[in-house]
Amino acid sequence: MWGRLLLAIDQFGTGQTALDFTAGLASATGSQVRVLHLRELPRSLRVPPLETAAEARSLVEEAVRSLHLAGVVAEGRAPSVRSERVAGAIVDEAVRFGADVIVLGSRRLRGLGRLSSQGVREAVLRLSPLPVVAAPAPIAGAIHPPVGPRAALTHRSADGGRPGGLRA
Repeated sequence: MWGRLLLAIDQFGTGQTALDFTAGLASATGSQVRVLHLRELPRSLRVPPLETAAEARSLVEEAVRSLHLAGVVAEGRAPSVRSERVAGAIVDEAVRFGADVIVLGSRRLRGLGRLSSQGVREAVLRLSPLPVVAAPAPIAGAIHPPVGPRAALTHRSADGGRPGGLRA
């Protein structure tokens, strides 16, 4: 089926879910995996990146180690790119690697974020000549939690202990 997979991960729960998904897919198909984590550099030089180069390399090393433990042949890279070039850099790396498919995490954006199609996944889909597989969203992060005071409601009540008074 697919002999070479490019797995693009981030430092959030979506990256771990995509890693688990890819480990299962690659071990079932005997595929080789290249793990790619792009350390995003902000547009403004005044704003520091979210992570250091060492942290980005460490994330990739852990992912490659996890794939090796699953019996998957894997290697990884953690270059730095400007935030507006992330999608293009993923596609470029997939082509250079000779990947048959690109695997991405999925955050299942809702509302305006989805309508504006400004996510990396959507940009990769537009730019890539390869198939793109979106790994399932993490269970805990499938829907972004509400922001604000309601997000902090965690008290137990007569509703069965569900936060915010939600009922099943």
